[in-house]
Amino acid sequence: MARTPSKKGLEPTTVEALDRLASAEACSLDDYIAAASEYIRRQRHLTTGQKKAGQIRLSTILGKVFAAELRALVSRSVDLTVGERRVAGALRPVNADVSEIHATDGLRLAVELKPVNLAVGRAIWNRFGDVRTFAVNIHLKFPFCVVGGVLAVPTLEEVGTRDAEQAAEQEAAADASAEENVSPSPVSSQPEWKSTRHLIERAVARLIRAGGRRTEADAPHLLEAIAVVVYDPQTARLDSDLPPKRSGLRWDEFVASMASAYDARFED
Repeated sequence: MARTPSKKGLEPTTVEALDRLASAEACSLDDYIAAASEYIRRQRHLTTGQKKAGQIRLSTILGKVFAAELRALVSRSVDLTVGERRVAGALRPVNADVSEIHATDGLRLAVELKPVNLAVGRAIWNRFGDVRTFAVNIHLKFPFCVVGGVLAVPTLEEVGTRDAEQAAEQEAAADASAEENVSPSPVSSQPEWKSTRHLIERAVARLIRAGGRRTEADAPHLLEAIAVVVYDPQTARLDSDLPPKRSGLRWDEFVASMASAYDARFED
């Protein structure tokens, strides 16, 4: 079964799909993409509190999708928790977005969900570093743990509006070492859309080298599996070309790799 901790104090976002799916028992990847796309299209009309609530709900929805698909593939019952759970790491405690803690083995599974909703040019490299750090921290403490990372990235980002510039400034302030420097665009009241595919392609090339940890003896900075969920926020459809098939980064490949690693390492 999968348990989802309650998120007290989250205000309604006015994004219908988000508010509805966050409390739904079951969600699909298509559901997540539809909700994320609507959030991105409407974000300039949301308050700061609504944006924060939306980001939390998007992670919850994606976590529920993963939990359901993993349970369908593994050969035994998996007691997953969906939602932030504080777990011990070798370097410092961290929050895992999806996790399983076993009475005998300790932390068996931990997944870091990193949706990139706004300011993709800056945020994607921060998120790339986050998942690598998460893997090292967990694996040094729990070498048998099956660790996964997920980046969800739109192929278009809004530029040119005051809200878009503010989002980019907030991302830059969060990490002054962001690799991708994005020059400010002229501020206007009408949104413009810019392709992010070149950024996603660069990230995919790096992430291919960051996954594929096959045994507990492999390097701790590697993850058992990584997914990059790429979608068009205007059509709310999954991208058919990114990441490339058989790269190991597509969603179905990610879930299958996580299930295979879990089955190989743990017995009831």
